[in-house]
Amino acid sequence: MQRLLTYVLAMGCVGTSAMLVQRDVTVRQKQTADVRLTNDAAYRDGLYLGKLAHEAKRQAHPPIGRWSTEKDRASFTAGYREGFGEEPSRQ
Repeated sequence: MQRLLTYVLAMGCVGTSAMLVQRDVTVRQKQTADVRLTNDAAYRDGLYLGKLAHEAKRQAHPPIGRWSTEKDRASFTAGYREGFGEEPSRQ
């Protein structure tokens, strides 16, 4: 009986530890994505211009010609849409 109790307690500790480690990894990945977007100049530019366009009540048409690469254009568009209010903000 005591051996069974020991196994149950050990499995409970292992399971709890695994859940805590997984939660920590998920939080770190989310923070890494947020930092990457925050450090992306095209994203920040789009966020700023999207807010300005929203305040001026203009149409949501991002001027992607400001950026030459597809990656930068995608980042700019994502920032513009978030700033304009088309997408929910990052969580």
